[in-house]
Amino acid sequence: MNILNLGEAAKEPTAVALGIFDGMHRGHMEVIGLVKRLAEEKGLSAAVFTFKTATVTSKGNSYKPIYTDDTKTRLLEEMGIDYLFMADFSQLRDYSGEDFADKVLCNTFNSRLAVCGGDFRMGKNTSCSVRELSELAAERGIELHIADDVVDTTFGRISSAQIRQFIAAGNISDANRLLGRAYSVSGEVLHGNCLGRKMGFPTINQRMDDGIAMPKFGVYVSEAEIGGQVYRGVTNIGVKPTVESRNIPLAETHFPLFCGDLYGQSITVRLYEFLRSERKFEDAAALERQIAADKSAAMEYIITH
Repeated sequence: MNILNLGEAAKEPTAVALGIFDGMHRGHMEVIGLVKRLAEEKGLSAAVFTFKTATVTSKGNSYKPIYTDDTKTRLLEEMGIDYLFMADFSQLRDYSGEDFADKVLCNTFNSRLAVCGGDFRMGKNTSCSVRELSELAAERGIELHIADDVVDTTFGRISSAQIRQFIAAGNISDANRLLGRAYSVSGEVLHGNCLGRKMGFPTINQRMDDGIAMPKFGVYVSEAEIGGQVYRGVTNIGVKPTVESRNIPLAETHFPLFCGDLYGQSITVRLYEFLRSERKFEDAAALERQIAADKSAAMEYIITH
């Protein structure tokens, strides 16, 4: 995948998907999937315009995206996107609709068509709606396609805000339903205090990124692909209050069937079901008993689902 910066240009004509895509959920997949299909039909390269989610503000306040920009980039690359321009919001915040059409759609993407959702807005003070963008695109010979909203039979129109609420509440199964994939935690495996190993439950530790929506602290059924093989496990997300004094959120995962050294590697751990909230235990023995119970509960879930 070719990463573009402001002032650079795609080498061939493109079909470009427009959006923040902070969760890469089923609604976002509808937009990106449509641009992929149209690009293939018309012999164009598939492209995505989006923002670095950490730079986007809502009502003047920074909000927490569902995924890091690195994860978003990885998912787009896995989908086969040819070009990506992930802009810093401050670079474009004062653009008029005309600026966006000329400098981004025409100059950067050499766009022949664009796809967005019905609520996409652009330009200074988000003054350029889909209606204005359609007119600007037509004047420049660009087709604009509006993707349909994706509506879940239980939860209605899928939105990132709803998914963030589910993640924060530990309702990971419903978050996964709206995402269309398992919510994942990615990061480098760090050295820990090896307490789990001493108890007979070796774990990998990954630091949680406090710039994204934080899952409810607690224990989850999980899995990860390591060396081309999927390993099921149990993950604790939190600050380990029984054994740690530092208030640094970590994801600590035990894979019962894995044996090996993962230190320094970047691992993606997928979460499937919330088992219990994090809590402080009276001593290490009580913690060890609970870890054994968590492992049994996770294995039972895996067997029955």
